[in-house]
Amino acid sequence: MAKKIKFSPLLIIGLVTILTVSCKKEDSISVNSLNLLNWSEKNYSVLNQLIEDYGTGGKYYDEKKAPYAVFNWDQTCAHFDVEEAVMRYQLVNILFKMTKDQFRNDLLKATINGVTKLSEAYKSVNLTDINTDLINDYNFLYDNFIGSGSTMTLNEIQATSQYKDFIAKIPFLYNGYCETTGIGAEYGYPWQHSLLAGHTIVEVNLLAKEAIDYELGNKLSKQTWQSPAGFQTSTGIISYSYITGLRVFPEIQNLISNFKSHGIEVFIVSASYKPVVEVFSGIGNYGYNVPADHVIAMELATSGDGKILPQYKAGWIITQRQGKVDAINRVIKQELGKNWDPLFSAGDSDGDYEMLTMFPDMKLTLIWNRVKGGDIGKLCKQAVDESNFAMPRYILQGRNENTGLVIPCSESILLGSTVLQLLAQ
Repeated sequence: MAKKIKFSPLLIIGLVTILTVSCKKEDSISVNSLNLLNWSEKNYSVLNQLIEDYGTGGKYYDEKKAPYAVFNWDQTCAHFDVEEAVMRYQLVNILFKMTKDQFRNDLLKATINGVTKLSEAYKSVNLTDINTDLINDYNFLYDNFIGSGSTMTLNEIQATSQYKDFIAKIPFLYNGYCETTGIGAEYGYPWQHSLLAGHTIVEVNLLAKEAIDYELGNKLSKQTWQSPAGFQTSTGIISYSYITGLRVFPEIQNLISNFKSHGIEVFIVSASYKPVVEVFSGIGNYGYNVPADHVIAMELATSGDGKILPQYKAGWIITQRQGKVDAINRVIKQELGKNWDPLFSAGDSDGDYEMLTMFPDMKLTLIWNRVKGGDIGKLCKQAVDESNFAMPRYILQGRNENTGLVIPCSESILLGSTVLQLLAQ
């Protein structure tokens, strides 16, 4: 396992910038409820004002309608994506428990919502062809490593063409699902979680902790897996590029802590798998201390003996886009009886858009600046337009993707770049 790397917040200086911007802390800021850390001056002030006004004892605090906040998880509470990190850790170490029949029949479909091939960005790969390759690969891995009669070691299996083909094509197919019209993330996200079928929830918790620990110590970088040349398959050579590493955000840890200490209840609303998020966000684990019953996320069906099945939990909401709003309405408003809108939300992508915009009485939304277009890009633009308001509806916070550190301005530095950027071009 890789050695953990400890980072300390440093002021980012001497950067090439395409904008005339200020990205520094102001010494004149007084310390209120929050720790200043690397919040921008404006965001620090606005967040403190929200806590002062709506927290316990504040002029707008209503004990009968105690406020609550909703946070997306991946790329919002922590740097980069824990669910994808767990998937890659599972792939690298071949931590699979599905039978060959489950993998073939339950996980791989030749037609999804009438779609039979991936988008042009994914080489218009025919689903039948990539399914055939993956079935052949999995059968080999099962017979030689996963199954009870297997004889190969992990090092031996990792040297095989079937292994290299498998670990490249599984995430390629997942990304292809999410970015193909007619399939999309509402299918792709639960499909990714279904790779954990055959495990118990406790086993997933342990696997997730191993993956998180590993990636917290891993470098932040771009890497590529490629299926092997000269290996005869239906789809040929496939490449999958990804980002390594995870980091915690002390700013979010401190914000959550301050919300809770001022009577503002905190919920996580995520499109990742609930048992995975619970490990990262859980009490006593990595500094966020959000209890499991305050995590609202994707869930899979389980068998009578506690094994996860490769199918979505019947009757539960797909917690993506509008599904996040539906889940808040069901769990928080109906089941918990908090029949009023969230006070605050935080997110980073189009998948959060509805949660950030569809509650009329929500007072403030924090957006992490990933320099994206689309729906989230519209909100980023609104945050910039409102930056001089005393109490804006949206605030935009920057970070440096190369270090995993927040930087004290609204601009961000994307991975592999040294340039501060405010909005997508």
